[in-house]
This record gives sequence, structure tokens and C-alpha cells, in this order.
Amino acid sequence: MQFAPIIDNIPLITIGIITGLVFGYFICGMPSLSLDYRIGLGIIISPFAGLITGSLLIALNSPYFSFPPESEAFEFLLLALSNFGGYILGAMANWAPLPEKAPERHVIFEIDEDDQFDREIEEAMGGDYKADNS
Repeated sequence: MQFAPIIDNIPLITIGIITGLVFGYFICGMPSLSLDYRIGLGIIISPFAGLITGSLLIALNSPYFSFPPESEAFEFLLLALSNFGGYILGAMANWAPLPEKAPERHVIFEIDEDDQFDREIEEAMGGDYKADNS
């Protein structure tokens, strides 16, 4: 199996980088997504985008692919890697701030302040609540 020189594959690399750039730009520009989702989507989308792009090039009778595929594994790998590289470029171009985590709110109940705690509850409930201190 003999690979073509890299200069012959520059159009493939360009197509992969552009599609990855578009995906990375839009996905990493969403402020509602966390860091894990952004990285995970990039890892999942890149190989599938490479496969879809390669399949489209096969359907269009591109000179890079033939049907049935014989030794195009390198080209599919090249498309997937260039998609991932474009995704990283798109992420760097339009990185939205990560969503802020909501503060954890909790009540600390101390036994020494039992009467004051009951009074605060009564005030918060509008005076209708009577604590059962049995």
C-alpha cells in the first residue's frame, strides 16, 4: 500500500478543516454547554464528519476516492484528523464563557440555637407555625 504525497491531499485537509471550523465555532460558542460537552462533542463529531465528507466525495466521484473503497483508510483518517483540528480552531475563535455553577445553599442547624431557629421559622411562615419542642 503506497500513500500519495501530502501535497496531493491538501484539498482534503482544507475541506476537513473548514467543516471542523464551522462545527467548533457554533458548538463552542454556546454558553449553555459545559467543558465536558464541548470536548465530547468535538471527539464524537470529528470522525463522523470525516466519514460523511468522505462518503460525499465518493458519491461525487472525486479523484481522491473510488467505489468500492480500496485503500482510502488514510484519506478517511486524514479527514477525521483535519476535522478535529478545525474544531479546535473554531473553538478557539469563538469560545463562550463556561456556565457558572449555582451556589450551594444549605442551612446549618445548631442545637444551641433551637429557640432562635424556631422563632425564625415562625417569622418566615407568617406567625402561623408553632414549633413542636417535645
